[in-house]
Amino acid sequence: MPAISPLTLPPSPSNETAGDPLRVLLVEDNLADARLLTNLVAEHGLPLQLALACTLRQALAHAHGESCDAVLLDLALPDSAGLNTVHELALAFPRVPIVVLTGLDDEALAVQALRCGAQEYLVKGRHDVQAIERAIRHAMARKSYESVLGERANYDPLTGLVNRALLRDRLDHALARASRARTLLAVMFLDLDGFKPINDRLGHDAGDEVLKVFGGLLSRIARRAETVARLGGDEFVIVLEDVDDPSDALAVAQRILRGLEEKPLPIRPKDVQVSCSIGISIFPADGADAPTLLRHADIAMYAAKKRGPNNVEVCGSPGTVPRQT
Repeated sequence: MPAISPLTLPPSPSNETAGDPLRVLLVEDNLADARLLTNLVAEHGLPLQLALACTLRQALAHAHGESCDAVLLDLALPDSAGLNTVHELALAFPRVPIVVLTGLDDEALAVQALRCGAQEYLVKGRHDVQAIERAIRHAMARKSYESVLGERANYDPLTGLVNRALLRDRLDHALARASRARTLLAVMFLDLDGFKPINDRLGHDAGDEVLKVFGGLLSRIARRAETVARLGGDEFVIVLEDVDDPSDALAVAQRILRGLEEKPLPIRPKDVQVSCSIGISIFPADGADAPTLLRHADIAMYAAKKRGPNNVEVCGSPGTVPRQT
């Protein structure tokens, strides 16, 4: 499979004062179409900087690395087609607008693409290159508005983490990717130890601060593209994709427990020492669907909690503890 080939274009002199060019990921397997668009952008001096991905896999790899301002997406790719491609990229680029490019003039498909996460829809050959730039900018404006609504619907207002509803959606798609690629996936269920006494002793404002700081710790330890969610109360979940071995998930758990053990959380008016219990389930050994994996990770978490604070348990592997307290 060829690597992502950057088709980098310098901004035209007339647009240099307007700021940096828009970074656009073109997901297109037809190299002739890609080259045509690249040449048109260059000829018209548009403030667009293109990078090319020829497959969904390459586009998803781009999401883990370089950032971009917008995605131009062809619906027919060698490893994915149709609305599934839109949904996968919308999950991989949650804050980036998607403009669908297709050779099909199908209004019903356009509506479905927008419902799956795209912001604009263009038919190939029906629009000039300036229209593509306008579509990108309109998509960016629409995405900005959608983001405000999405933050309220899909993210926990206290911690800013993914909420229960979005977690299920992301976990379902992560399982579909793991099933196709025949890779392992880990679900980590985390629960703070003795959180109620913190609320009772220091007050609910301090308790909320503990949850926010703990959520920030989890986000820093998890990799950029991994899902960190707050289910409610003091319960959190991390979804780890592309796991080579269960020991990879244990290593992440170790970093979390070590971080809590070595440094108190900075909660005003004083630092607070907290710990947590972690349960881990592994796809496919511990379940093939989201509810089963979450339930087994929850059961493993309670098994860890029975042994004392700051412990971890892997589903189906009793006694497996990376750190003893």
